Amino acid sequence: MDKLIIEKNNEELQIETKILTASEISPLINPDCLKIFKKLQEKPSFPAELSKELGINEQKVYYHIKQLKNKKLINLEKTEERNGALAKYYSASFDSFAIIPNLEAIEKRPKILKKTNLKNEPFTFLKEFTKKGIFSAKIVVGSPDPHGKFKGRARDGHLVAELACFIGANCNGVELPIVFLDTAVKDLRNENSNLIILGGPVTNKLAEQINEFLPIKFNSEKGNWTIKSKITGKEYFEDSIGIIEKLPHPYFKGKWIMVIAGKRNAGTTASILAIAKKTKQTIKETENKTFARVVEGLDINGDGLIDEVEFKE
Repeated sequence: MDKLIIEKNNEELQIETKILTASEISPLINPDCLKIFKKLQEKPSFPAELSKELGINEQKVYYHIKQLKNKKLINLEKTEERNGALAKYYSASFDSFAIIPNLEAIEKRPKILKKTNLKNEPFTFLKEFTKKGIFSAKIVVGSPDPHGKFKGRARDGHLVAELACFIGANCNGVELPIVFLDTAVKDLRNENSNLIILGGPVTNKLAEQINEFLPIKFNSEKGNWTIKSKITGKEYFEDSIGIIEKLPHPYFKGKWIMVIAGKRNAGTTASILAIAKKTKQTIKETENKTFARVVEGLDINGDGLIDEVEFKE
Protein backbone atom coordinates (compact mmCIF):
# COMPACT_ATOMS: atom_id res chain seq x y z
CA MET A 1 0.00 0.00 0.00
CA ASP A 2 1.30 3.45 -0.91
CA LYS A 3 1.25 6.24 1.64
CA LEU A 4 0.40 9.93 1.48
CA ILE A 5 2.30 12.05 4.01
CA ILE A 6 0.70 15.32 5.11
CA GLU A 7 2.82 17.73 7.16
CA LYS A 8 0.80 19.91 9.53
CA ASN A 9 1.79 21.76 12.71
CA ASN A 10 5.26 20.16 12.57
CA GLU A 11 3.69 16.70 12.62
CA GLU A 12 3.37 14.07 9.92
CA LEU A 13 0.08 12.31 9.16
CA GLN A 14 0.46 9.13 7.08
CA ILE A 15 -2.60 8.08 5.07
CA GLU A 16 -2.84 4.81 3.18
CA THR A 17 -3.24 5.75 -0.46
CA LYS A 18 -3.84 3.94 -3.72
CA ILE A 19 -2.27 5.22 -6.92
CA LEU A 20 -4.81 5.08 -9.74
CA THR A 21 -4.86 5.61 -13.46
CA ALA A 22 -7.60 7.68 -15.09
CA SER A 23 -9.42 4.46 -16.04
CA GLU A 24 -9.32 3.03 -12.53
CA ILE A 25 -10.78 6.14 -10.94
CA SER A 26 -13.67 6.43 -13.42
CA PRO A 27 -16.36 4.90 -11.10
CA LEU A 28 -15.75 7.61 -8.49
CA ILE A 29 -16.69 10.32 -10.99
CA ASN A 30 -20.33 9.31 -10.52
CA PRO A 31 -21.77 11.22 -7.48
CA ASP A 32 -23.79 8.24 -6.21
CA CYS A 33 -20.81 5.91 -6.54
CA LEU A 34 -18.65 8.38 -4.61
CA LYS A 35 -21.27 8.52 -1.83
CA ILE A 36 -21.18 4.73 -1.59
CA PHE A 37 -17.38 4.72 -1.45
CA LYS A 38 -17.37 7.33 1.34
CA LYS A 39 -19.85 5.27 3.36
CA LEU A 40 -17.67 2.21 2.95
CA GLN A 41 -14.72 4.24 4.26
CA GLU A 42 -16.65 4.80 7.49
CA LYS A 43 -17.64 1.16 8.09
CA PRO A 44 -18.30 -2.11 6.23
CA SER A 45 -21.82 -2.30 4.81
CA PHE A 46 -23.99 -4.34 2.42
CA PRO A 47 -25.98 -3.04 -0.60
CA ALA A 48 -29.45 -3.05 0.96
CA GLU A 49 -28.18 -1.09 3.97
CA LEU A 50 -26.40 1.40 1.71
CA SER A 51 -29.56 1.85 -0.37
CA LYS A 52 -31.58 2.68 2.74
CA GLU A 53 -29.02 5.03 4.29
CA LEU A 54 -28.21 6.93 1.08
CA GLY A 55 -31.63 6.88 -0.57
CA ILE A 56 -30.26 5.32 -3.72
CA ASN A 57 -32.14 2.64 -5.67
CA GLU A 58 -30.89 -0.79 -4.56
CA GLN A 59 -30.24 -1.96 -8.13
CA LYS A 60 -28.08 1.13 -8.69
CA VAL A 61 -26.17 0.37 -5.49
CA TYR A 62 -25.47 -3.17 -6.76
CA TYR A 63 -24.27 -1.71 -10.07
CA HIS A 64 -21.88 0.76 -8.40
CA ILE A 65 -20.62 -1.90 -5.99
CA LYS A 66 -19.77 -4.07 -8.99
CA GLN A 67 -17.88 -1.18 -10.65
CA LEU A 68 -15.92 -0.42 -7.49
CA LYS A 69 -15.11 -4.10 -6.98
CA ASN A 70 -13.92 -4.53 -10.59
CA LYS A 71 -11.51 -1.63 -10.16
CA LYS A 72 -10.35 -3.07 -6.80
CA LEU A 73 -11.42 0.07 -4.97
CA ILE A 74 -13.37 -1.95 -2.38
CA ASN A 75 -12.95 -5.36 -0.75
CA LEU A 76 -15.39 -8.02 0.37
CA GLU A 77 -15.11 -7.78 4.15
CA LYS A 78 -17.43 -10.61 5.26
CA THR A 79 -20.70 -12.41 4.54
CA GLU A 80 -23.56 -12.69 6.99
CA GLU A 81 -27.04 -14.21 6.93
CA ARG A 82 -29.77 -11.58 7.28
CA ASN A 83 -33.51 -12.28 7.03
CA GLY A 84 -32.88 -15.59 5.31
CA ALA A 85 -30.53 -14.12 2.70
CA LEU A 86 -26.74 -13.88 2.50
CA ALA A 87 -25.56 -10.26 2.89
CA LYS A 88 -22.15 -9.33 1.54
CA TYR A 89 -20.38 -6.61 3.48
CA TYR A 90 -17.90 -4.42 1.58
CA SER A 91 -15.33 -1.90 2.79
CA ALA A 92 -13.11 0.70 1.12
CA SER A 93 -9.64 -0.73 0.60
CA PHE A 94 -7.78 2.56 1.20
CA ASP A 95 -8.20 5.99 2.77
CA SER A 96 -7.29 8.19 -0.20
CA PHE A 97 -6.24 8.00 -3.82
CA ALA A 98 -3.82 9.75 -6.14
CA ILE A 99 -4.09 10.01 -9.91
CA ILE A 100 -0.94 9.48 -11.96
CA PRO A 101 -1.80 9.70 -15.69
CA ASN A 102 1.55 8.29 -16.88
CA LEU A 103 3.25 6.16 -14.22
CA GLU A 104 5.78 4.69 -16.68
CA ALA A 105 7.18 8.13 -17.52
CA ILE A 106 7.63 8.98 -13.84
CA GLU A 107 9.36 5.67 -13.11
CA LYS A 108 12.00 6.52 -15.74
CA ARG A 109 12.99 9.73 -13.94
CA PRO A 110 15.91 9.84 -11.44
CA LYS A 111 14.67 8.33 -8.19
CA ILE A 112 14.28 10.59 -5.20
CA LEU A 113 14.36 9.20 -1.66
CA LYS A 114 12.61 11.73 0.55
CA LYS A 115 13.98 12.35 4.03
CA THR A 116 13.04 14.51 6.96
CA ASN A 117 13.68 18.19 6.38
CA LEU A 118 16.70 19.22 8.48
CA LYS A 119 18.04 22.77 8.18
CA ASN A 120 21.16 22.31 10.27
CA GLU A 121 24.91 22.97 10.07
CA PRO A 122 25.72 19.72 8.22
CA PHE A 123 23.03 20.59 5.66
CA THR A 124 24.66 24.00 5.15
CA PHE A 125 27.99 22.24 4.68
CA LEU A 126 26.45 20.17 1.84
CA LYS A 127 24.32 22.94 0.30
CA GLU A 128 26.54 23.35 -2.79
CA PHE A 129 25.82 19.70 -3.60
CA THR A 130 22.04 19.99 -3.36
CA LYS A 131 19.10 21.17 -5.46
CA LYS A 132 16.22 22.48 -3.34
CA GLY A 133 17.55 20.45 -0.45
CA ILE A 134 17.92 17.22 -2.43
CA PHE A 135 21.46 15.85 -2.58
CA SER A 136 22.51 15.93 -6.25
CA ALA A 137 26.09 14.82 -6.83
CA LYS A 138 28.18 11.83 -7.83
CA ILE A 139 30.22 10.09 -5.16
CA VAL A 140 33.19 8.71 -7.09
CA VAL A 141 35.21 5.86 -5.58
CA GLY A 142 38.27 4.12 -6.99
CA SER A 143 37.83 0.85 -8.84
CA PRO A 144 38.94 -2.25 -6.89
CA ASP A 145 40.70 -3.50 -10.04
CA PRO A 146 44.18 -2.31 -11.11
CA HIS A 147 43.65 0.85 -13.15
CA GLY A 148 45.03 4.28 -13.96
CA LYS A 149 48.60 5.50 -14.19
CA PHE A 150 49.54 3.88 -10.87
CA LYS A 151 47.68 0.59 -11.46
CA GLY A 152 46.13 1.08 -8.02
CA ARG A 153 43.42 -1.06 -6.40
CA ALA A 154 41.00 0.89 -4.20
CA ARG A 155 40.13 -0.62 -0.81
CA ASP A 156 37.93 2.16 0.54
CA GLY A 157 34.67 1.58 -1.35
CA HIS A 158 32.97 0.36 1.85
CA LEU A 159 33.41 3.84 3.35
CA VAL A 160 30.72 5.09 0.98
CA ALA A 161 28.13 3.53 3.30
CA GLU A 162 29.10 5.80 6.20
CA LEU A 163 29.29 8.84 3.94
CA ALA A 164 25.87 8.06 2.45
CA CYS A 165 24.38 7.75 5.96
CA PHE A 166 25.72 11.21 6.80
CA ILE A 167 24.32 12.69 3.58
CA GLY A 168 20.95 10.99 3.95
CA ALA A 169 20.54 12.16 7.53
CA ASN A 170 21.30 15.79 6.73
CA CYS A 171 19.58 16.43 3.39
CA ASN A 172 15.92 16.48 2.40
CA GLY A 173 16.48 13.54 0.08
CA VAL A 174 18.93 11.88 -2.29
CA GLU A 175 18.88 11.80 -6.08
CA LEU A 176 19.84 8.34 -7.33
CA PRO A 177 22.10 6.86 -8.59
CA ILE A 178 24.71 8.25 -6.22
CA VAL A 179 27.86 6.06 -6.31
CA PHE A 180 30.15 5.62 -9.34
CA LEU A 181 33.51 3.96 -9.94
CA ASP A 182 36.20 6.32 -11.19
CA THR A 183 36.58 4.14 -14.29
CA ALA A 184 32.94 4.87 -15.21
CA VAL A 185 33.15 8.67 -14.84
CA LYS A 186 34.28 11.03 -17.58
CA ASP A 187 37.49 13.00 -17.48
CA LEU A 188 37.19 15.92 -15.05
CA ARG A 189 37.28 18.38 -17.95
CA ASN A 190 34.12 16.81 -19.34
CA GLU A 191 32.28 15.98 -16.10
CA ASN A 192 29.72 18.75 -15.61
CA SER A 193 28.54 17.47 -12.22
CA ASN A 194 28.92 18.07 -8.52
CA LEU A 195 31.43 15.49 -7.32
CA ILE A 196 32.55 13.96 -4.05
CA ILE A 197 35.84 12.18 -4.72
CA LEU A 198 36.66 9.43 -2.23
CA GLY A 199 40.26 8.22 -2.06
CA GLY A 200 43.64 9.57 -3.13
CA PRO A 201 45.36 9.88 -6.52
CA VAL A 202 46.89 6.40 -6.49
CA THR A 203 43.49 4.67 -6.46
CA ASN A 204 41.12 7.32 -7.85
CA LYS A 205 41.89 8.89 -11.23
CA LEU A 206 39.66 11.90 -10.51
CA ALA A 207 41.63 12.59 -7.33
CA GLU A 208 44.77 12.64 -9.47
CA GLN A 209 43.17 15.16 -11.85
CA ILE A 210 41.88 17.51 -9.13
CA ASN A 211 45.09 17.33 -7.09
CA GLU A 212 46.77 20.30 -8.78
CA PHE A 213 43.87 22.57 -7.74
CA LEU A 214 43.87 21.59 -4.07
CA PRO A 215 45.22 23.95 -1.39
CA ILE A 216 46.35 20.83 0.48
CA LYS A 217 47.64 18.43 -2.11
CA PHE A 218 49.36 15.09 -2.57
CA ASN A 219 53.05 15.10 -3.53
CA SER A 220 55.04 12.20 -4.91
CA GLU A 221 58.82 11.98 -4.92
CA LYS A 222 60.37 8.75 -6.18
CA GLY A 223 57.20 6.86 -5.32
CA ASN A 224 56.96 8.24 -1.80
CA TRP A 225 53.74 10.16 -1.17
CA THR A 226 53.27 13.03 1.25
CA ILE A 227 50.52 15.57 1.86
CA LYS A 228 51.62 19.20 1.74
CA SER A 229 49.61 22.25 2.75
CA LYS A 230 49.96 25.50 0.80
CA ILE A 231 48.04 27.16 3.62
CA THR A 232 50.46 26.42 6.49
CA GLY A 233 53.49 25.08 4.63
CA LYS A 234 53.35 21.88 6.69
CA GLU A 235 54.08 18.49 5.17
CA TYR A 236 52.61 15.24 6.45
CA PHE A 237 54.21 11.81 6.05
CA GLU A 238 52.01 9.50 8.18
CA ASP A 239 49.74 6.95 6.46
CA SER A 240 46.89 7.87 8.81
CA ILE A 241 46.73 11.48 7.62
CA GLY A 242 43.59 12.43 5.69
CA ILE A 243 42.18 15.53 4.01
CA ILE A 244 38.69 16.98 3.55
CA GLU A 245 38.55 19.78 0.97
CA LYS A 246 35.73 21.58 -0.82
CA LEU A 247 36.29 23.81 -3.84
CA PRO A 248 34.51 25.10 -6.94
CA HIS A 249 34.75 22.82 -9.98
CA PRO A 250 37.74 24.14 -11.97
CA TYR A 251 36.05 23.57 -15.35
CA PHE A 252 32.31 24.11 -14.80
CA LYS A 253 30.87 27.22 -13.17
CA GLY A 254 28.32 26.56 -10.44
CA LYS A 255 29.52 23.00 -9.78
CA TRP A 256 31.47 21.92 -6.72
CA ILE A 257 33.94 19.21 -5.78
CA MET A 258 34.72 17.73 -2.39
CA VAL A 259 37.78 15.52 -1.87
CA ILE A 260 37.81 13.07 1.02
CA ALA A 261 41.08 11.16 0.90
CA GLY A 262 44.27 10.00 2.55
CA LYS A 263 47.71 8.79 1.59
CA ARG A 264 46.49 5.30 2.40
CA ASN A 265 43.20 3.68 3.29
CA ALA A 266 43.79 4.64 6.95
CA GLY A 267 43.86 8.33 6.05
CA THR A 268 40.63 8.13 4.05
CA THR A 269 39.01 6.30 6.97
CA ALA A 270 40.11 9.11 9.30
CA SER A 271 38.53 11.73 7.02
CA ILE A 272 35.20 9.89 6.88
CA LEU A 273 35.27 9.44 10.66
CA ALA A 274 35.89 13.15 11.15
CA ILE A 275 32.85 14.05 9.03
CA ALA A 276 30.55 11.52 10.70
CA LYS A 277 31.76 11.68 14.32
CA LYS A 278 33.11 15.22 14.74
CA THR A 279 30.92 17.04 12.26
CA LYS A 280 30.83 20.47 13.91
CA GLN A 281 34.59 20.61 14.34
CA THR A 282 35.11 19.36 10.78
CA ILE A 283 32.85 21.85 9.04
CA LYS A 284 33.67 24.99 11.02
CA GLU A 285 34.75 27.87 8.81
CA THR A 286 38.46 28.51 8.57
CA GLU A 287 40.00 31.97 8.86
CA ASN A 288 40.90 32.29 5.18
CA LYS A 289 37.44 31.04 4.04
CA THR A 290 39.06 28.10 2.22
CA PHE A 291 37.55 24.82 3.28
CA ALA A 292 40.49 22.47 3.67
CA ARG A 293 41.03 20.29 6.73
CA VAL A 294 43.80 17.87 7.70
CA VAL A 295 43.04 15.09 10.17
CA GLU A 296 44.99 12.23 11.68
CA GLY A 297 43.39 8.91 12.51
CA LEU A 298 44.08 7.44 15.96
CA ASP A 299 43.67 3.96 17.42
CA ILE A 300 42.63 4.79 20.99
CA ASN A 301 41.54 1.33 22.16
CA GLY A 302 44.48 -0.48 20.56
CA ASP A 303 42.50 -2.90 18.42
CA GLY A 304 44.31 -1.93 15.23
CA LEU A 305 41.37 0.11 13.88
CA ILE A 306 41.02 3.88 13.70
CA ASP A 307 38.37 5.00 16.17
CA GLU A 308 39.27 8.66 16.81
CA VAL A 309 40.61 11.65 14.91
CA GLU A 310 42.76 14.65 15.69
CA PHE A 311 42.64 17.86 13.66
CA LYS A 312 45.99 19.10 12.34
CA GLU A 313 44.67 22.13 10.47
